Amino acid sequence: MGGGTGVGGGTGVGVGVGAGTGAGTFAATDADVGGRADADAGARACRGAEAGGGAEARSGELQAESAASRGSSAAIRVWGGITVACEQIVMSATEVYRKTRKVPDLFWNAYVCRPIAAVLVSAIEGTRITPNQITLSAVFVALASVVLLLVWPGHLGLIAAVVVFELSYVLDCADGMLARWRGTASPVGHLLDFLMDELKAFCLLAAVAVRLFLEQSDVRFLLLGLFGLVVLASGIALTTFVRRPEVAGPAAPSGTAPAASRSLLRRVVGLVESGAKFLIHYPSYLLYVALIGRIELYFLPYVAVNALYAARAFAGVAFRFGRS
Repeated sequence: MGGGTGVGGGTGVGVGVGAGTGAGTFAATDADVGGRADADAGARACRGAEAGGGAEARSGELQAESAASRGSSAAIRVWGGITVACEQIVMSATEVYRKTRKVPDLFWNAYVCRPIAAVLVSAIEGTRITPNQITLSAVFVALASVVLLLVWPGHLGLIAAVVVFELSYVLDCADGMLARWRGTASPVGHLLDFLMDELKAFCLLAAVAVRLFLEQSDVRFLLLGLFGLVVLASGIALTTFVRRPEVAGPAAPSGTAPAASRSLLRRVVGLVESGAKFLIHYPSYLLYVALIGRIELYFLPYVAVNALYAARAFAGVAFRFGRS
């Protein structure tokens, strides 16, 4: 009985311990296996996330490259369109200049103002803007220049005023070019252009006289300005008179041959007149003296040349009509 109990007790104890130990061992093993499985799953999930993140990052890079490529292509198309448009404008302006230029022409007109005017004409040729409207607008731009001469002292103000006046002269070239381009040039339009030019000359001369008086406080500039306006108006009146059909008579036939040669005196007079025309062609000469800040170098020669011209024109009229 005792041995049985002992064996049984031993067996019972052994079984109990073995069972408990075995159960604990299996549970621990399962936990380890489960933990490792979970760890492996987590690692695989992380690797998947990293792989997905890398794919998404690469996809973003590709989208950015594609957007940059599209932006670059768009910029190329825009610049290409601008280049084509500029080429068309240049070609159109070149054609306008070639077909509407005057021969012969002054250097300043042919190589400075008319090329700029050709660009303007090529831009407005298809609009309803008329040459007469451009002629009148040139007067208002010239008046703006006159105002600058009176209210903006100093060298910078002088240059700014003269540059604005140059814009007025560009418009003065553009009106005739537009009329010739459209085939609408007329004697009335030419006379209107001549009239507006002379009005601008009056305003410019008066403004320069006042500016010189304000800068140097010398009343002689005002007196010379008044004298200059008188001789300028007299020269214009005399020129208009001798050019009237009643006075000038019928125009010479277009096929009339010019004189074979000129005397030495006439050649000398021609050279002097060419120099005088340079001095009184204020759109070009005015800019030169403005750049050096000496507007009186325009004012004094302009008054002197117009006085000589008026005296010569009056002498011609007096000689022709004083004998009858």
